[in-house]
Amino acid sequence: MADPDPGVARVVLREGSDVACGEDRCLTLDGAYHRVRGAFVRHHPDGDVALLDKAYKVGRAAHANQRRKSGEPYFFHPLSVAESLAEWRLDAVSVACGMLHDTVEDTLLTTEEVSRTFGEEIAEIVDGLTKLSKMDFTDRTLMNAENLRKLVVAIGKDVRVLLVKLADRLHNMRTLGPMREEKRRRIARETLELYAPLANRLGMGPVRAELEDLAFATLEPVRYEELKAAVDEKRSKNAHLVGEILDTLQCALQAHQIQAEVMGRVKHLYGIWRKMGLQETGLEDIHDWLAYRIICPDRATCYTAMGIVHALYRPIPGRFKDYISLPKDNGYQSIHTTVLMSSGDSFEVQFRTHEMHQHAEAGIAAHWTYKEGRIANKQELNQAGFLRRMVELHQDARDSRDLMAHLKGELSFRRIQVFTPKGDLKSLPEGATPIDFAYAIHTEVGHRTVGARVNGRMVPLRHTLQNGDRVEVFTRTDHKPSRDWLAIVKSAGARTRIQTFIREEERVHAVAMGRERLEREARSLGLRLDDPQIQADLEARLKELKLPAWEAAHAAIGFNRITVRKLLEPVLPERERQKATAAPGLESDTILVDDNVGVLYMLAQCCKPIWGDEIVGYTTRGRGISIHRANCPHLISSALNPERLVSVAWGKQGQGFFDTEVVVTSEDRPGMVATISNAVQNAGFSMQRFSATTTEGGTGVFHIALRVRDRNHIVELMSVLRRLKGVFTVERVRGSVFGSTH
Repeated sequence: MADPDPGVARVVLREGSDVACGEDRCLTLDGAYHRVRGAFVRHHPDGDVALLDKAYKVGRAAHANQRRKSGEPYFFHPLSVAESLAEWRLDAVSVACGMLHDTVEDTLLTTEEVSRTFGEEIAEIVDGLTKLSKMDFTDRTLMNAENLRKLVVAIGKDVRVLLVKLADRLHNMRTLGPMREEKRRRIARETLELYAPLANRLGMGPVRAELEDLAFATLEPVRYEELKAAVDEKRSKNAHLVGEILDTLQCALQAHQIQAEVMGRVKHLYGIWRKMGLQETGLEDIHDWLAYRIICPDRATCYTAMGIVHALYRPIPGRFKDYISLPKDNGYQSIHTTVLMSSGDSFEVQFRTHEMHQHAEAGIAAHWTYKEGRIANKQELNQAGFLRRMVELHQDARDSRDLMAHLKGELSFRRIQVFTPKGDLKSLPEGATPIDFAYAIHTEVGHRTVGARVNGRMVPLRHTLQNGDRVEVFTRTDHKPSRDWLAIVKSAGARTRIQTFIREEERVHAVAMGRERLEREARSLGLRLDDPQIQADLEARLKELKLPAWEAAHAAIGFNRITVRKLLEPVLPERERQKATAAPGLESDTILVDDNVGVLYMLAQCCKPIWGDEIVGYTTRGRGISIHRANCPHLISSALNPERLVSVAWGKQGQGFFDTEVVVTSEDRPGMVATISNAVQNAGFSMQRFSATTTEGGTGVFHIALRVRDRNHIVELMSVLRRLKGVFTVERVRGSVFGSTH
């Protein structure tokens, strides 16, 4: 992003009646607009200035009676947003939208009036900005699902919506002062979590850096000031050395007849602080604070200049990155190397061409072509990698929760580039596997992948790819993705496609499972599902439960969204209807699989887990996740594949009941059966089955099948039984003596 002209002082709007004052000057609204106009004409001499003049007049009139918290006229804010957009070399439409972006939200102007006055293009951008302004960031989850859906929909229509929003956020961050502390911190967190990463993904490095530093100063003011003082001290103590390095670099390049521009800078504070956190270092250990940039006439000269620098200063191993040969996903290109200076501190040197430098500063705007100051290739830009993936994620996501999880992954700063066997580049998130690569090629390639070769060597599918790897995958037509892959893949696109496939497969099995449960329960109750009257009653019941067809009903039963008894309630005998009401079933969010609800699962009959037990999930073939107690002997079996174990946890407890069994041993004496059964019933437990036997040694053995709410519930019963006279032991059965209790 191009920096403002250093000769023009930045006016940060803080106070005044009809003026805004900076450190060395004050501006009227006309003066502020003159700056906007000047910045636009500087980059677009033939641009549509008349459009800007009209937007200025309409915006100023609409906001005429409004003032900011600081006291100055509110319209200074839209003018500052427009000035940033003009400095970023954006088109007349974008700059006009900067002046109009708050009109529909905060004034009497309507979207229809904006459309009549300025045309549909500007009206759509302003409408998108109005919708984004309604994003609810009041809860603790700043990047909540609905906010992100609004963002993706708006950006999908026109990326300029996001650029205006970034300029809006940048000025808000520069002028947070008058706001109360809680609001300042909330806005700063939003900026750090959402807007700075978005700026980075669009290649707008300087904007990202300023947003991060402003947010850092707000969220960690003490640490910010300490770090700033430490870096200032470093710069002061090493001022002669900084200048000496600059002179040395310039002289060395000139000696080799290289006409290059050399610039020095201090790295942005948040970047230094974040690196300190990763390396667990203190202020006294700040070494990597200085950077130089060498702008070369062409690509080949960048490599020559790098060789010259390495001959002057010792390069640090592992600190070299060639983003010219392997550009970042946002198009950024430079060579980065870190070398040692005589003081023991290190400094970074970046090598790039003038064209690469323009892209690094302006990001996505550097790729736009203009005609009379207007963007001529908007559709092409909306297909840029990151923007296209955002739209695809929105289309593929099952719900807003999916979209949130996937977009967070897309906003990751770190990405790698790998080669296909034909030499094409594929961009993947850091830590990606051959499975991610396969899905980046095509969905069907991903589904059918069975093996991979990286740099000529066979590797497992969980192998972590490195920048520059050459990757080849092998497929088999009868192969399917498994849930295990969700624990391996890193890219949002791969995760979405795997989940979509698994959900469809699980739905098929859930339908079959639900149908089988329904038929079994109906048989046990003596109900004939082919009876015309029962069929009519159940068809009406489907409408009550808002289930469109029997397939949806079977799926709902299979996924534990409803119980069989709830579906059959209108045709149940009165006694059974009371039982159904007294013992509601489990809900779909009772179990979380990798923090997700709505996954097909079943409680393993071999150990019968109940709410509160420590549990483990095992991925079955086509039957969802089997939920076991952590101490289940089946999990220890060598026949089970440990890679198919998944992380599961109890979710919402709800009102459901769980089947379990206990075994009681006691004296063999008259009345013991009545004593135990009465104790169970008096304690309020639903006893499903009861059996009594006697061992050869004269010990009574009682097996009881019951329904309990959770682990504490059964512990309560076991405590009651242990207090009975004549009882020796009370233990929970691991599995079932009776088989299924349904």
